[in-house]
Amino acid sequence: MKNIKLVHSLLAVVLGSVLISGSALAAETSPGKTVESTGQKIDRSIENTGKKIDNSMQHADVYLDDSAITAKVKGKLLEHKGINSNDISVKTEKGVVYLSGFVKNKHQAAKIAKIVHGVKGVKSVKSTIEIKE
Repeated sequence: MKNIKLVHSLLAVVLGSVLISGSALAAETSPGKTVESTGQKIDRSIENTGKKIDNSMQHADVYLDDSAITAKVKGKLLEHKGINSNDISVKTEKGVVYLSGFVKNKHQAAKIAKIVHGVKGVKSVKSTIEIKE
């Protein structure tokens, strides 16, 4: 019987120590600090998400600009008689226009390059146009 009382007393001491330790730990981590740190994390997350959106928008703008340049180049080539623009492929990446396809002579190849250089937004032209005999 004395052993049971001793065990109960020891359990009470251990349980009390655990409860007191838990209270002390809870007091160190006050709700105000938790809310404040959570708020900071949310602010950083929103800030980073904003940067990701801005970055995505820049990529979309570049893509739209490239598409517009490609369309302008194709339109300009269609305006010129003597150039069969169906045989010319136009691709634009970051303002650089890539031309490929076939023309009848060197004069046409030079004329196409000159036309493309004159389109607004074109930074440079890379041509692999070949002479078709």
